[in-house]
Order: sequence, then structure tokens, then C-alpha cells
Amino acid sequence: MTVKILMPALSPTMTEGIVSKWLVKIGDYVKAGDILAEIETDKATMEVEAVDEGTVTHILVQEGENSIQVNSPIAILDGSDEDIEEYKNKKEKKKPNISNKKELNIINDGLDTSSSQVKEEVNINSDSKKILASPYVISVSRKKNIDLTKLKGSGPRGRIIKKDLEKFELAFPEISNSTLSDNNIIIEPSSIRKIIALRTTQTKQNVPHFYLKIESQVDKLFELRKIINQQDKKNNISINDLLVKALAIAQSKNPLSNVSWSNEKIIKYNTVDVSIAVALEEGLITPIVKNADKKGLIEISREIKELVVKAKKGKLNPSEYNGGTISISNLGMFGITEFSAIINPPQASILAVGKASKKLGKLNDEIIEMSIIKSTLSADHRVLDGAVAAKLLKDFNEIVENPFDLWLQSKDMEII
Repeated sequence: MTVKILMPALSPTMTEGIVSKWLVKIGDYVKAGDILAEIETDKATMEVEAVDEGTVTHILVQEGENSIQVNSPIAILDGSDEDIEEYKNKKEKKKPNISNKKELNIINDGLDTSSSQVKEEVNINSDSKKILASPYVISVSRKKNIDLTKLKGSGPRGRIIKKDLEKFELAFPEISNSTLSDNNIIIEPSSIRKIIALRTTQTKQNVPHFYLKIESQVDKLFELRKIINQQDKKNNISINDLLVKALAIAQSKNPLSNVSWSNEKIIKYNTVDVSIAVALEEGLITPIVKNADKKGLIEISREIKELVVKAKKGKLNPSEYNGGTISISNLGMFGITEFSAIINPPQASILAVGKASKKLGKLNDEIIEMSIIKSTLSADHRVLDGAVAAKLLKDFNEIVENPFDLWLQSKDMEII
């Protein structure tokens, strides 16, 4: 019996994928559970298993081939020549009709070609729509692949002239290659970069962000980290581990902040799952520490280390990066003192944390040098009001300034 191997949907946001590597070849016999290929998704590289047994008779997609739609066939087990013909016919039907593509045909306008006016003007026929444009505009638009149907001409009879093109290039600089030199190259973005571009654009356009900022004195937090690492030399706790735990405790104290907006409804979460922003060469991914408010510091630290390693190897499972109730992004290690982050949908908030800086302050009527970190909470105003978000940030601040709660609620730590 013929078995079609389909491009799987490995995450809710995945609409297409790339076969990065085939682990079988034509003629191989496979059983259910055997690994067939490695698929690059919008988040990671994952393995695809066979769900049936049979002999690989057709491999329909080459390694590295782009834009393979979810649920389209990528290979066939025990197939026949009729199966491959059926696949080819379907693929041909999906190809766009070349005759329907926009074609630009430069023709003489019928005027005296010696006329200075005609030297400024040609007639373009695009899908039966006539567009007047100067020869200069035609030449530049072809070099830069600019669709002239998107321009409005200001010349006689609506002719597109040089200043119209320049105005368009200023408004849409990404369409123009005029700033590129011979030494520059154009890079095809990865699947991860494409989805980041799409989702951040959609989020910024559709989610009403508002921002709250706070400064926290973190000398006690640094001291706590020092004590923990002296007590347990096998596990090195980072400041980021402490911040993740602090944020989780703060959200557990503020259930009204543990929500998101989806399809005109409010979703209220019963767990606190903190997403950690991890930078990859291809872009950003946010693996999740689930139930972070209930986990100890050592457990959180180990889990974050494991997730970061898996993320950098592209081996995260969808369950390890899909979801989350709040995100944290820490750029302190890069020397950034303060920044605002874009909310990670479907979540309603993200905390951006900068580097600790020294600052003079007053403590018990004495001027001392303090370590200060600046944190910015980005919140979704559709579901979070200012007071709710402010209370969340206030509680986070109190925890990091007086981190006894971090120690007390960390069940894997000794109480001193």
C-alpha cells in the first residue's frame, strides 16, 4: 500500500518547512519510528519519524528546498509511477500562469522621437493597464525590481518621472538597492528570521504596548548569589536565574497579570511559565521554564542551561518553546543598561533587564555606592491595566531588593 510522508506541522506557527537533511535514501526499508529526515521549522531543527513501514520509492523534496507547505508530500513509501505522476501534475497546477504575470513592454508613444518630451516618456502596458513613465524611471525600476504600478505619477497625463521615483524610494527604502555597493551581498533569511520578522511586525502593529520602568538596588541579590555559589560549588547560579525566579514569584502574587488576549477573549492561566530570550545566529527563541514559581533555584538554573544548549543545537521540542505566561530578556551581559522589548505573543508582558550600574545613594543617612539595575515592563493594554502591570513590577522590584523570598521559596536550598 502506498504511504505518503507529509511535511509535518511541528509548531502552531509553522506553515512551511525545509528538509535540511534526508537520513534515508531510495530503496531503504523503514519501520514505524525510524527517523526519516531533519526538518527546519520556524523555531528549530527537528527529526521526522516514519508512522508506517515500507520501502522508500520516491523522495519528492530535495535537501534545502525552500517553502515546502505543511501537509504536502515530501516522500513516498511503496509508491508507483502513477503516484509520482500524480504529484507532478498537482505541482504543475500550483505553478503560476506565466502569461498572467505582469509584463512591462516599452513602446513608442507615437510622437516624434526627436522631441525632448518623448525622450522623457515611454508607455508601459501592464496587465492591460497603461502606465506612462520616463526612460530613466524604466531603467532604474528594472535594475531595482520596482513595481511601477505602485507609483503615482506627477507628470503630464500621470507620467511617472524621476522625482516620483525618488519620493517612492525615500518612503520605501527596503525596495531600493541604490544604497548597495558592489561589496554588499543580499542574504536569504532563515525560516526563524522570517517568522521573527512577521511576528514582531504583527505584534507591534496589533498589540497596544505600554511601558513601565523601575530601578532596583541589587547589592543583596549579588550577595545572595555569592552565598549560594559558595554553598554549592557544583551548581553555578547566575543573576539571570535569580531574576527568572523573582519574576515567577511576582507573577504568582499577581494572578490578574497572568492572562493573555486571544480571539476577543481573555485567557487566565493557572501556571506560571517564564520564557527566556535566547539569542541564536538565526534570530531569537524563547524556551520556557514551566512552573518556575514552584521550582528551586538550582532546578531553574540547570533547566535554563539545558534549554539554552538545546536551543543553540536546534533541538528544542515544540512544547519547550510554545506558550509561556511571561517573558524575560536580559541584555546586561552585552553592557546594555536599559531597553524596551516587544511582547512575545500570545503573552501579555515581557520584562527587559539591563546591566547593573554603580550609583551613589542614601542608606540609613549615609551616602553609599549602590548597584542598580533598570527594568522595563512592556504590557499589552488590551488585557493589562496600568495598575495591574505596575503592581507586578513593584513586587518584582521588592523581591530583587530583598531577596529572602527567593531563598525561602527555593526548596533545594538550605535556609541560613
